[in-house]
Amino acid sequence: MKCVFQLLIVCLLPLPIFSQEEVRVTGAKITEVGIYASQIITDETNAAGVKLQGLDDFKLLMSTTNVPARIGIRFGFRYEILGTPASAPIVLTMVGKHPPIKNSTTGKMETTDTYQLNSWIGKTYTSNSLDQKSDCVPGQWSFEVWHEGKKLCEQSFLVVPDSGSR
Repeated sequence: MKCVFQLLIVCLLPLPIFSQEEVRVTGAKITEVGIYASQIITDETNAAGVKLQGLDDFKLLMSTTNVPARIGIRFGFRYEILGTPASAPIVLTMVGKHPPIKNSTTGKMETTDTYQLNSWIGKTYTSNSLDQKSDCVPGQWSFEVWHEGKKLCEQSFLVVPDSGSR
């Protein structure tokens, strides 16, 4: 009887996998854009030299797409990934395009940063911070959110020369 019980458990284990709802991403919508304040909870740089920060307490300070080229400024947007089921884990590809900036890891001038991000279906946010003088490059900056080869949303900002300090 013990052998039959173990076999029954092995046969039943895969069933929940087949009954789970298929994860489907149908799009995204941007809900808020501007300059933010946040608490940095993790801070690392990947092998390609892209700075990745885990944030908490993400608060909008000013709704705008014009950003002063000033150390300490964080700009970005809140968005919602649309799809089913709600809160299902997904992997996004994040693409940042900006004026030429010297990558501190590779030493090369770059205009695009791309990285994978573990995310979910539902409300979330992304941002960039100008942490060093070399980051404060005026010009057009844009951020794209992709899922499985499809662009879900894009937001552009104009980083302008700083006319004063806080």
